[in-house]
Amino acid sequence: MRSETDTFFSLLEEKTLPSSGSIENNTQSISIKRYNDGIYQKMTVKSYLEFFNHLTSNRQDIKQLAPDFSLGDNLTMKTDALTIDQIERLHLFRIYLTAPDLVFLESPLRDLSSDGIKFYFKALEVVRQKSTVVVISSFMEELLQLSSTIYQSVDHKLEKVSLETSQDSLKPQNIFRLSSHLDDKTIFFSPNEIDFIESINGVSNFSVNSEYFPSSLTMEELEKKLVHFGFFRCHRSYLVNLQRISELISYSKNSYTLILKNSQETLPLSRAKLDQLKDLLQ
Repeated sequence: MRSETDTFFSLLEEKTLPSSGSIENNTQSISIKRYNDGIYQKMTVKSYLEFFNHLTSNRQDIKQLAPDFSLGDNLTMKTDALTIDQIERLHLFRIYLTAPDLVFLESPLRDLSSDGIKFYFKALEVVRQKSTVVVISSFMEELLQLSSTIYQSVDHKLEKVSLETSQDSLKPQNIFRLSSHLDDKTIFFSPNEIDFIESINGVSNFSVNSEYFPSSLTMEELEKKLVHFGFFRCHRSYLVNLQRISELISYSKNSYTLILKNSQETLPLSRAKLDQLKDLLQ
């Protein structure tokens, strides 16, 4: 079950041959950063960057550049101790050192905090001084923050998005958020932050980074609100974010399980929903 994004990157990396036509590369070098790409562990940030610095003919001063990526105070830290915000900026720093002509980034803002997004924008502008950057994402809100030129896939063709229309749909009063009330505070979530929703003892719960947050809405109400944000009712007790699915496992003729990306979570898939899910993912 390969999404359009996976197919695109597979073709770009020449892991898959196109069924028709051809792909031409008119640039000298390309760098690809997939969503949740890993980094070398047990290295300091500085040694990690120096590794890539030595691969280039134009070596640069890591310490001098680090503040541009908001990593000036993190050079001696081990890479496995970094936050998600810092890891994403470290990827940009690595890309900057190799100075490719063209950079492809997949959903770079998806898991970042509000402050992390601000620092990411600053680092991205540094990369854009040397390279052309193309962002691939399933979320219009993310793309509007990152670019003034946006294309979307419609019937397997690319169509330019009218920014005036898109910006209107993302005015503050129209941006969609889900809320969860915990003790004396209310937490708001964007749909793309939620891995799945589970009904437990009649209460709908958002699963976000393996933590559960209760909702006052029923599963039926959430399904109606979230179907346009890529959520699928895989089972009477579960709504899953399609972007989080990595594997479908069949244990028997009528038993199916969904494996989620970068998680130990597994969700049941009803036999009656199997064909519908396949159609959506294709």
